[in-house]
Amino acid sequence: MPEAMPTTLPRDSRLARRTLLKATFGALAAGIAVEAFGLEPRRLSFQTLDIPIRGLPDAFDGYRIALLSDFHFPVWSSAETVHKAVAMANAFHPDLMALPGDFTDKRVKSVPDFSGLFDAARAKDGVVGTLGNHDHLAGEAAVRRGIADKTPIRLIDNKSFLVERGGQALAIAGVDDLWEGAIMPDRAMAKIAPEVPRILLSHNPDLAEEMTVKVRVDLQLSGHTHGGSVCLPNGYALIVPSLYGQKFRSGLVQGRSHRVYVTRGVCSILHNRLFCPPEVTGITLRKQK
Repeated sequence: MPEAMPTTLPRDSRLARRTLLKATFGALAAGIAVEAFGLEPRRLSFQTLDIPIRGLPDAFDGYRIALLSDFHFPVWSSAETVHKAVAMANAFHPDLMALPGDFTDKRVKSVPDFSGLFDAARAKDGVVGTLGNHDHLAGEAAVRRGIADKTPIRLIDNKSFLVERGGQALAIAGVDDLWEGAIMPDRAMAKIAPEVPRILLSHNPDLAEEMTVKVRVDLQLSGHTHGGSVCLPNGYALIVPSLYGQKFRSGLVQGRSHRVYVTRGVCSILHNRLFCPPEVTGITLRKQK
């Protein structure tokens, strides 16, 4: 009869296998670290999508909005990154450029000089923005003054205006930050006729779940969550700065009161991203059929 095979590997073979496994896991960890801290934070992507809007007038079918959020300048993004994001947005040839907050970061010793950062931003109907929680924490008055004096951005916190095309209208509105500001959507949209569709800028997407006043909002544009920054390959984020878990991590989401598109943002907090690249978004409004 043939000699029976041993049921366990020799000690030297077991040690060799353990060494191989350690080396494999070490290489994998090193690769993930390079991706998360070295490559993906610099891989600014441009996302495009069409969003149908109820009652959108024919004149606004195809209306383009470039969405950029969460710069956290100069702590977590450089002037070069901001310029790159603005160039991406300009290349979309937007009708409107929307920037819903966190222009700077709470960690700054003083509000930075915004000179030259957004000078190239262009859109047919203007470049508009609202403040985020970090803008308030860094110094609300100074941030507002810096943006007004040094950028082409028009802040529309708790305000609105109409864009008109051939006698038809689309309303663009904004509210202040949900966590640090004063949210007054009823005041922002008080003078808008009920049949006019509304696009609302709000830094924090949780507003789509928590808005208590009954006003029409057809689409909210937000940032704040950074897509979770560090995600598993299936998209699950380890941390999302929202009271609603993964719901408002990123993308187009149906909130309790209305829909919201959540961009992953331009900067990379702690200079890391994993399975969640930074984003500039090109949104095309479409007439809902």
